[in-house]
Amino acid sequence: MPTIYDVAKRASVSTYTVSSVINHSAYVSPELTKRVQKAVRELDYTPNALARGLQTRKTRTVAMLIPDIGSPFYSRVVRGVENKLHSAGYSLMLGNTYNHPEEQSRYLTVFRSQQVEGLLMFLAAGDETEAARMVKAKKAVVFVGRAPKTFIGDTVTADNVKGTRLAIDHLIDEGHKRIAIVTGQASLSTSADRVDGWRKALRRKKLAAPASFIGEGDWSAESGCVVARRLLEQIPSPTGIFASNFPMMTGVLRAIKEKGLRCPEDVQVVSSDDSEWLDVFRPAITTVAQPSYAMGENAADLLLKRMLQPSRKFETIVLTPQLHVRQ
Repeated sequence: MPTIYDVAKRASVSTYTVSSVINHSAYVSPELTKRVQKAVRELDYTPNALARGLQTRKTRTVAMLIPDIGSPFYSRVVRGVENKLHSAGYSLMLGNTYNHPEEQSRYLTVFRSQQVEGLLMFLAAGDETEAARMVKAKKAVVFVGRAPKTFIGDTVTADNVKGTRLAIDHLIDEGHKRIAIVTGQASLSTSADRVDGWRKALRRKKLAAPASFIGEGDWSAESGCVVARRLLEQIPSPTGIFASNFPMMTGVLRAIKEKGLRCPEDVQVVSSDDSEWLDVFRPAITTVAQPSYAMGENAADLLLKRMLQPSRKFETIVLTPQLHVRQ
């Protein structure tokens, strides 16, 4: 593999000149710039970003922690982040935590060793001490989707209370009075806000909001199925269910089918998250579409600001979801 010394030798210049051309860090005459660029092309030279980062403490790399790369919601958030960072000259490293705090801690250790300049993260359920410590140390961190509950930091999220109220209001308008919610871990702000929105929407219409109609899962399809089974075994059982994310919605539909019930005739389902192919899904599920791409763009923009101004005031951006009515 060619080194910077090979490029300097081929171009008949110093390594300082090569570095100045590659990093745009100092003026180099057009003639010498062309020679260096020609040598780089001929040798197929790629600068070692990590080695350069160890010297300059600037790796131009940002890391991101997400719960599930297989989810359409998270992939759209990542796309928004990546496009914004790419235009600013940064690369993105990705870690998949599966909502496990142990995986989150492991990745944070890896990212520290890689000298990443900033971090975007969907918090895993559990202790927030490690994340709070990073913010206190003035590390460039932005929390996406899920706001910290025990401290303040830069955050980009959706209005989960409003989004859930849109879903429950729709089910009420469809004639349902017994409406359940399937959500994630109660310790996460996302879950707490959606339960709050569910409760407020029902009480505003003077409908019951029993604790037994709150199904707590872990955001996976399997947990959605287990929780929905329990909800449907109650007497009386719910006739409407709001699923807090796309995977749990598929689990809810599986439980409805296992119970010999029909959707939407016996149990009507509304889901958070949205996907283009849901229009051809049968039954076509009504969804509360999260502004996922905009969430990614805003989070990356906030992180770039934090890296530029480490002592700036913390900022919270709350985006508005939309109800997409289908069958």
